[in-house]
Amino acid sequence: MSAESQLYDNAAARLRLKPSWRLIPQIDRDPKLVADVQQAHGRLLLCCAVGLLAMLFWQIGIDFSAAGLALACAYAPRYRRILIFLATLLLLCRNGFLIDHAFLGQLALNEGVADRIDQTSVSAAMLVVTFALFSGLLAMQGSGAIALRRPTLSLLLAFLALVVLTQASFMAGTPRVLLWSFLMTFQPYLWFLAYGLMDAAKERSPVWQHLSVFHPFWGATLTPFGKGLSYLRRFEAKTPEELAVTQLKGIKLAAWILVLAIGKICLDEIVHGQLRLPLFDDNLLQYLAGHPQPRLVGWASVVVFFVDDLLGMTVFGGVIVATARLAGFRLLRNTYRPMESATLAEFWNRYYFYYKELLVDHFFYPTFVRYFRGQRRLRMFFATFAAACVGNLLFHFIRDIHFVGEMGLWRAVVGEQSHAFYTFVLAISVGLSQMRRAPQPAQRGWLRGRLLPCLWVAGFFCLIHIFDAPLDREHSLWQRAEFLFYLLGVTT
Repeated sequence: MSAESQLYDNAAARLRLKPSWRLIPQIDRDPKLVADVQQAHGRLLLCCAVGLLAMLFWQIGIDFSAAGLALACAYAPRYRRILIFLATLLLLCRNGFLIDHAFLGQLALNEGVADRIDQTSVSAAMLVVTFALFSGLLAMQGSGAIALRRPTLSLLLAFLALVVLTQASFMAGTPRVLLWSFLMTFQPYLWFLAYGLMDAAKERSPVWQHLSVFHPFWGATLTPFGKGLSYLRRFEAKTPEELAVTQLKGIKLAAWILVLAIGKICLDEIVHGQLRLPLFDDNLLQYLAGHPQPRLVGWASVVVFFVDDLLGMTVFGGVIVATARLAGFRLLRNTYRPMESATLAEFWNRYYFYYKELLVDHFFYPTFVRYFRGQRRLRMFFATFAAACVGNLLFHFIRDIHFVGEMGLWRAVVGEQSHAFYTFVLAISVGLSQMRRAPQPAQRGWLRGRLLPCLWVAGFFCLIHIFDAPLDREHSLWQRAEFLFYLLGVTT
């Protein structure tokens, strides 16, 4: 486990020292309940609890149905790997293997070849090609035939080179559509393949087991929740007691996420429905149109936007982690008490754990072990910048690669300026934050040790959230800066 991950264990250890009232009981620490869940009647009650939670989640528009698949995988330990593979394949089929068919259809129309290309057949062929490529790379990496020393760098360079190739004039028509079809089939699995190649270089495992966690059935974005196969093995329940504790943790987390999801819905209804506070994006658009809202309304929309984002991230990641725990994998929570952060670096650890881990594994560590070995502080700062700025920017550019096909490479890159500024400020700030120790709450008191650092961290991320707009290619960095200057009273 990485050093940053110890935040969770350390916090849990502190909480165990001072028992307090809890909205969600600590059911995973009840010896009798843990013993009961290992029996047939206890498992039946657990399944009923999962079914009830799934129904309640469905009522508020959240899909928790994968929890049923998770229980099936958990209770068949001998066939767990096969069931995970089949469950993942089933959900990928249901979701069209995450291919953006709308983008490819519009591209074919723009290239004037829609009547000559059967998109369904092309997508099926590209799926076969892509997963055959994945299997070949994993097999060769595992056997040492062509050990890629820097698999992430190789994947990124190859992917971006093909993106540049799509812009060539000689690719017009069918070749461009075919190349984009391959890229859009490959793109959802790029970071899963990067983790798979890292794992295959360390230990040999069947290729199909690596593929079974390429967008595992419990959920993921382009960010793998649970990283790769070796990471999942470390957190997999090995005994009936471990499985019982892990599943009870999953139930407890799911119940807490349900409470937060209902709270988020109520907050949105009160703030935007009853008080009619405009959304942050609407507030920005009104300002740019020459009809700014009062500054107080603007600041309120910024704060609510930040709080809503925190709640949304917590709910989204919590559902995924709870499902993985029900399957027998005791994964760490994705968002864990971010408002207890005393420094910017700590907040970044707590806010989106698995995305932070992706940047650390594929950008921070490779940079840290290669550069400025004799200068510890500069080495740490440079590696942090490589992860939080360079890696962050590359990840989102690849995630939103369809903008290149829609706008052209140059316009897509220029449109990234606001998000590039956000990643630059974030990287500098987190890097500097790591240069000093976090204040000790017990020594500095509640006001100076907890409240003021919390307000400082929240205020900083509220402000830079104004520039965190990777999907906005219409409004420039300067337009968002003007809006911030207006809120600060610099301009009228």
